[in-house]
Amino acid sequence: MSVKRGLVPLVVVALVALVYWPGLHGFWTRDDFMQLAFARLVGSPWPLFVRDHYFPVPGSVFRPLGFASFWLWQALFGTDYFAHAFGDMLLHVAVCLALYRVLRGAWLERTPAVLCTLLFAVHPVVLGTALWWSARFDLLATLFALIAVRAAFDHVDRPRAGSLLVVLASLLAALLSKETALAGAAAIGMVWLRTAWADRARRGQALRAVGALVVLVLLFFAWRTAVLGTLGSGLAGDAPLVDALGRGFADWIANLPGYLLLSSGTGSVLQAAIVAALMIVLVALAAGLGDDERRPFSLGAIDLLVCGACVFVLPAVLQAPVAALNAAPFRADASAVETAMQSRLYYLSFAGLALALGAAVGRVWSDTRVPRAAVATAFAIGMGVAAWISHGHAAAFAARTSVPRAMAVGVAAAVDRIATARDRCDVAVLGSERPPEWAIYVSMDSVTKALSTNIERTGRCFVHADYPTFFNLMRGDATPTGAWPYTPHENQGHPVPWLHVGDLVAAYLDPPVNADANGVVFLRYENGAFVETAADPAALH
Repeated sequence: MSVKRGLVPLVVVALVALVYWPGLHGFWTRDDFMQLAFARLVGSPWPLFVRDHYFPVPGSVFRPLGFASFWLWQALFGTDYFAHAFGDMLLHVAVCLALYRVLRGAWLERTPAVLCTLLFAVHPVVLGTALWWSARFDLLATLFALIAVRAAFDHVDRPRAGSLLVVLASLLAALLSKETALAGAAAIGMVWLRTAWADRARRGQALRAVGALVVLVLLFFAWRTAVLGTLGSGLAGDAPLVDALGRGFADWIANLPGYLLLSSGTGSVLQAAIVAALMIVLVALAAGLGDDERRPFSLGAIDLLVCGACVFVLPAVLQAPVAALNAAPFRADASAVETAMQSRLYYLSFAGLALALGAAVGRVWSDTRVPRAAVATAFAIGMGVAAWISHGHAAAFAARTSVPRAMAVGVAAAVDRIATARDRCDVAVLGSERPPEWAIYVSMDSVTKALSTNIERTGRCFVHADYPTFFNLMRGDATPTGAWPYTPHENQGHPVPWLHVGDLVAAYLDPPVNADANGVVFLRYENGAFVETAADPAALH
């Protein structure tokens, strides 16, 4: 028995590593540059727990543990992309093992629990989230939420102060990673309320546990509100929150089939394999889930279904403002990077879907009328197809993100040289060719600060480009004088205060009002290298 138990993590590690491995050789993309630069300049993770760091706008997100993980990893491994990606792969493995433990904690047999876990582990949407470094918030929130759910199951089985403490501590860690972990809190509350309703002897203990859970959630919201200054989210912008929630949830639901079934972007053979696997599962479920009063659902299966439903649906509601802003359907012509960025909206929900699937398959697995070989074959087909697609997406992700590597490393090296040679460091970067995924949201300033080999010196450099730079991430001693001819950004005639977080300051600047480019070094990207070029004051606007 112990040998079988030990084989499960080995199988999960081996399969995830096999599928994920090409992605280890990719490069930073989109939000990665800003978040890596932020982590390198902030100095310490502790201010993140008490200050709104304004990304993307004030009062938007409160994810200090996620940002702290970025800080820790760069402190350990610097800017080595392979090391960071390897860490995300291991984190995804940990999520899968936590999912498996929840399935087993609901008294699901080992084989169906492994099948559901592996199908989740290699699904392209799930793996796509794990490939994108900036989506680590989702991995951490899912990991700690699943740990909390398993501890909640243990607390139902044997109520103890230790298991309750694990639930509360893990849930708090999940909430501090990403707000979607509230889905885990709802799932745990439903399980404990079911226990209070069904078991009079343990009703008092269950209700006290629910009370502790409610207090924790309220304390989290109080903490979050104190830091952000709002109970809601700035992501909704000027739109009414209810309207943003409605539109975002509708978009999430509308896009779900494409991401779940990969209905766009796969060949006819792969789609046929997916359909065949689904048909086998549906036939098996129809046979095993028919009316049979002699085989009612076990309490463990009911708890698993409830948890699965909460964890599947609630993240869609909680992420609705984000979905309303930038959700996009699964498309055949979308790059692997664009698909990965969209995938983060579904990572936790797909874990919930795996839990619900486990409850259904567990019942089928114990039904002698349903051949276990048919169920295992369906899962094998699904896992094979998913692993094949995911491996290809990992390779495509690495290839796509590696395209601008030379340009990104080159601009950091060029600014390093300028920072070393001059007391004042004001740089304008011209002619950089950015990949579509970057759009205007990746500034040359963030790229430079993320990849610089001497962050202490480049941290004092104001780096601009010939497209908008929304903010400059600087050392805490940066002043508007050093940014001249750029001036502090004004709103309604008043300068917008610069944001100070730890040892970092985010500087908000307006372009020069005249043609003065005195003191600014101009770099132009030519023939694969950045070279100093003649001043072009017009580009500063």
